[in-house]
Amino acid sequence: MRALFQNLLAGFRLAIFLKVHSTDFRVSIRQLVWLLLIEFALGVGISYAMLEGAGSFNVYVVVQALASVTLTLAVAALLAAWLRAPALLLGYAVAATAMAPMLLAYTYGGYALWQRLDIDLDDSVWTIVWLLLVSGLLARVVKLWAPLKFFRLAAVEFLLLGVLIIQLWLPQQDAWYADDTGEDDSVLDIGGHEALLYQQPRLLDGTLHTLQAQRPDVSDLYFVGFAGYGWQDVFMKEMNTVRELFDSRFDTRGRSLALINNTKTGASAPIATTTALQTALAHVGGLLDPEEDVLFLFVTSHGSDKPAYLSVDNNDLKLTQLTPARLKAALAATPIKWKVIVVSACYSGSFIPALKDDNTLVITASRADRNSFGCDAKNSMTDFGRAYFAEALKQTTSFTAAFKLASQRIAVREKAEGLTPSQPQMSLGKNFEAKWRGRLDCGSATSPTSETKSVGLNKREHPAGCSRWQS
Repeated sequence: MRALFQNLLAGFRLAIFLKVHSTDFRVSIRQLVWLLLIEFALGVGISYAMLEGAGSFNVYVVVQALASVTLTLAVAALLAAWLRAPALLLGYAVAATAMAPMLLAYTYGGYALWQRLDIDLDDSVWTIVWLLLVSGLLARVVKLWAPLKFFRLAAVEFLLLGVLIIQLWLPQQDAWYADDTGEDDSVLDIGGHEALLYQQPRLLDGTLHTLQAQRPDVSDLYFVGFAGYGWQDVFMKEMNTVRELFDSRFDTRGRSLALINNTKTGASAPIATTTALQTALAHVGGLLDPEEDVLFLFVTSHGSDKPAYLSVDNNDLKLTQLTPARLKAALAATPIKWKVIVVSACYSGSFIPALKDDNTLVITASRADRNSFGCDAKNSMTDFGRAYFAEALKQTTSFTAAFKLASQRIAVREKAEGLTPSQPQMSLGKNFEAKWRGRLDCGSATSPTSETKSVGLNKREHPAGCSRWQS
């Protein structure tokens, strides 16, 4: 057991980039077997910890583990023959397996930290970081038994990186899988739709009653979000990111709400339906001052061109789709005068004719006959959402200037990727431009460091009516 502990300690030191020598490892087939058993047990334990509810052991994971061992030994044999270092055959297998606890920590703990930090990057970036980290650590193992110069080291790392990529593409088995109820029993389960529907009035009403009334002599900004498509997390993630941006950078905290379709938010956020949107807009209309305050409405979903509508879909519920006419009617039924409406979806330009007027700024992610991009389930934001909100609106407080910045960036990216240009659209009402640009354009707040502490500054203290946002 002492030798096993020494191997695990050496593997730990190697994985955290401390100096280690090949003699720090006790290399033998017996030690390799013990280390493989520990690695297998840790994998099974982590899988069990991630299991929700009752589950059963998946015996096929044993076959997967044996295949992984075979691949490790094959790579070790290839490296030993290529580098003419016979000791590398067993040494590589022992040292690489001794790092298994730390590699598992990097894999699961690192990804959990990545998600918790909510970094505005695609998850594929994390995969690249992981591949480079692990291939670099495995290259350190090789260097213990075969000193490598720069070019040969680069070749070894490239080989190991290729092996890791192949492993990622191979089918993966979970050690545990959730027990399914029998087909005959499933009809007796409590209906999720029923619980969802009955809790919605209370949830929506509670959310609306948390909104604060407008402040006299302050140009308040009210944020209303609508994430319509519930089968992909990208719209939920985008909505959460955008709402947090407005709460922190544009002082809408206490004056913002989000309607979201997603199975993960059914108990925490009102679902996005056309009826809920009508109710939310009517409530906001009763809180704000029509002459003094502005509504910022953000809608994100999949879009259709013929006929024109935005997808409203939550857990197979048959919901009313959001058309330009329905959205126009919902807004017209309120006293809200000044509006900024951003629609992020394919063919979203089809909403401009219905929504544009002299008092409204309308921005869409694409032309009426064009796709927008980035609504992949693995993404945290759509391409337009990332360019406009996460990038441009962190450089400027002007909604129109941000549109120009985002449009330029999107055009460059789409050209580089060989995509048909989405051509985002903007319609700026003449009254909106005259009132808000004239009264609230207080200079070029083009960096986060220039932010003020509130959205609307007191007009009595600032006669020009300066605000934290600009048209």
